[in-house]
Amino acid sequence: MPPGDLPGPATPVAARPRAGHRRTMLAAAAATVATVGAVVGIVLATTSGSPGDDDPRAGSSASAPLTTAPATDPTPDSTPSATVGGTARPQSLPPGAHREAGGFAWATPEGWRRDVKTGAEVHYTSPDGTQELVGKSSLARGDLLETWQTSERNAHQGEDYRKIRLEETTYRGHPAVIWEYTFTLRGVHWHARLLGFNVDGKSYQINTWYDSGIEPEALRTYEKVKDSFTVL
Repeated sequence: MPPGDLPGPATPVAARPRAGHRRTMLAAAAATVATVGAVVGIVLATTSGSPGDDDPRAGSSASAPLTTAPATDPTPDSTPSATVGGTARPQSLPPGAHREAGGFAWATPEGWRRDVKTGAEVHYTSPDGTQELVGKSSLARGDLLETWQTSERNAHQGEDYRKIRLEETTYRGHPAVIWEYTFTLRGVHWHARLLGFNVDGKSYQINTWYDSGIEPEALRTYEKVKDSFTVL
């Protein structure tokens, strides 16, 4: 990943086609869009406090701060609980969730293309190439907000970059940062949402970016994935 680039589709789809042909052309471009991160990526690990060792990418809902009460935290402790007999009880996961090597589990949409960038970073791309999901983890370093602010200042902001928010919040009671922005790539308007948070000395990211034309459906998908995200 080249440092200093904004998170987003690596190999962009062609300029947005007219309505009657848009879906067909996007589907044909899905194979290249699925290689997200090869050209347009960001390496937060180069700055202390990075919530990821390689690159971040999208955050949370624009309608309200992404704050969830700790009481609803589905993230279990990393240590298996013991039964009365002293044996370890297997950690339960949300329905449909699967484990990743990065120390987390999540439920991703069926039929999406899976790309493993590193052992701790996994991407899923929709069949038509209009949305990508990223999950990753790394060691926590420094202050999350300061790190992402530095990353934004150093990033090549691209065509029509517009920051919507870059701010602190909480995620299931844990310190978190949201970075949300839009940009244009070869005529296609993209919306990126990045969420980073720290748990017990590790940083995690649940990110997405999507063609702005599919926002309602893209946000439904993203919220389901965030709800299923479990730190192992």
